[in-house]
Amino acid sequence: KGSASRVYPFDCAAVVLLLWSRELHAHKMRALLVRLRPLCARQLCSGGSGIARGAALEHAKLREQLEGIKQRMKKLEAVNPALAAAEEEVEAAMRLLTGRDPQLRSGHNSADAFSPPKLHHVNVVSQKGANELLEFYRDVMKMDEMPAELFPRTSAATQGGAGSDVPIAFTTDGHMQMHLATQDLGVPHRSGMAINPIGVGPVGHIAYRTDDIEAFKRHLHAHGVFFSDYGTRFAKDWHQVFFLDPVGTIIEVHSVIIHEA
Repeated sequence: KGSASRVYPFDCAAVVLLLWSRELHAHKMRALLVRLRPLCARQLCSGGSGIARGAALEHAKLREQLEGIKQRMKKLEAVNPALAAAEEEVEAAMRLLTGRDPQLRSGHNSADAFSPPKLHHVNVVSQKGANELLEFYRDVMKMDEMPAELFPRTSAATQGGAGSDVPIAFTTDGHMQMHLATQDLGVPHRSGMAINPIGVGPVGHIAYRTDDIEAFKRHLHAHGVFFSDYGTRFAKDWHQVFFLDPVGTIIEVHSVIIHEA
């Protein structure tokens, strides 16, 4: 038995503790697996080529649900140090692996308090409205249309009228999304913000997701990057900030908000 297959006792203990600590969420994970199995079966039956109709949409829905579960787990660990300690043991083992294989996680972000922002969606803006864009990305690019109900929006009539009620459509390939917006030039006037994420087209902004928006805001401050903190003005379940890259592209970074029952 080579060293590559060797299992160390402390690794096993850490994994057991982690699984035990997350038992509260096991039923949710099982429910997700039950919903995933039919998708996998359809994929196998088709010989593994292509994506079954609607699978990309279902995959995107599950990814959103999983992000919510991760945020709830993070809150539990914050008030139960033993849970966090168990996960830290697993993370320590993972750090040993990543030390041997830099491709697993590059060293320049391993100490950050937030997860490295991952591409979530590209926002495209049109003066003509969202329908033309929706038809293109759904029918030509073969992406799945996503129900608007998946993205609860903050009405422009709330928060001092700082939001936006313009039509927006959503599509996905199962991994990333396209947010197809009608241009709204009044956002800065209503919000008092300098950056308008749906005012300049054709690309309104490029969006990334992290797990700790407050830590990421401190990171931006440390690098001298000015940003417009929209909070939940646009989306009820996301805290969004917008800023510019060196050539003027509008960048969004957001994290999911878990509303207490």
